[in-house]
Amino acid sequence: MKYLFIFFLLISGFLQSQRRSSDKINIEGIVLDGFGSPIKKAILYKDSVKTFVQTNKKGSFKTKVSNQTKTLSIYSAKHGMATLFYNGEERVEFVFPKEHIVLTERQLEDLGFNTTAYRKGTIDPSRFEDNADIYQLIREMFTGIVVNGSDIVVRGKGSFGDTTPLFLVDDSFVQSISFINPAEVKSIQLLKGEDATLYGSRGANGVFLIYLKK
Repeated sequence: MKYLFIFFLLISGFLQSQRRSSDKINIEGIVLDGFGSPIKKAILYKDSVKTFVQTNKKGSFKTKVSNQTKTLSIYSAKHGMATLFYNGEERVEFVFPKEHIVLTERQLEDLGFNTTAYRKGTIDPSRFEDNADIYQLIREMFTGIVVNGSDIVVRGKGSFGDTTPLFLVDDSFVQSISFINPAEVKSIQLLKGEDATLYGSRGANGVFLIYLKK
C-alpha cells in the first residue's frame, strides 16, 4: 500500500509538471533609462527572438510568455539591448545604464539575436509550440477570423445558421481539432471564397487544412 501511494504521488507530480510546461504566464514590464525616465517604443525579444511587443509612452508593456522562456531582452535604437534571465516572474523591470552602447539590428544578429518578427499567417513553425492550444495558434496566425474558446468563425461569411468551418487534418475530415497539440503541427492553411469551392457547400464557412508532423 505504501509503494502504491508513492506511485500515485510520482504520477501526480509528473502530470502537474506536464501541465506547467505548457502554461502561459501573463507578465507586465517597465523599461527605464539610467535617469529613471520611461523608454517608449522599445522592442521585446523572447529567447533572443524579436516580437511585436513594444513599450508605450510610459515605458510599460504587457505580454504572455511560456514558462519555458529562459531570457527576456529589450532593444531600443537609442539605448541598445538589455537582457535578463526569466524565472517565472509576473513583473519585470529593465533599467539601462547611463552609459550605454547603441547597437544596430545587424549587430544584434551578429550577437545571435533573431531580428525577424513573424506576423499573422507567417509564424515561424518552430514557434507553433509556444501557443497553449490549437485555437490560440489559429488566432495568432490568421486575420479575419473570430476565435471564442473552441468556436471559430471566418468573418465575411453568413451569420445565420451553422458558421462552423470545415477542418481537414492530413486530408481527412474531422469534427473537432481540440485533440491537436500545436507542437505537432507542420502547417495550417485557410481556404475561403473561391479557393474553398472545391469542397462545395461544406466549405462555404471556410476550410482549414492542417498537416501534422510525421
